[in-house]
Amino acid sequence: MGKSKQELVVNSDKYIDESTLFDSVSAIIENRKFRAQAQANQESIIMFWEIGKYISSVLLGGERAGYGKQIVVSLAQQLIN
Repeated sequence: MGKSKQELVVNSDKYIDESTLFDSVSAIIENRKFRAQAQANQESIIMFWEIGKYISSVLLGGERAGYGKQIVVSLAQQLIN
């Protein structure tokens, strides 16, 4: 008993067509890509929070400073270069 080009053997007694295989693998890939993006976004948020806390507590001593905006602009320019 031969199998057609559209069927792939999953187990010796079970067949799956190429379309179903493609859909299942695509769904796995998309799910993992989404989860990776969500994790990267979470880490970015934590990073920015830590930077803000560092600037506020160490550089500004927890006080609001009139030059605070200048520090952020200056730091941003340095990080870009």
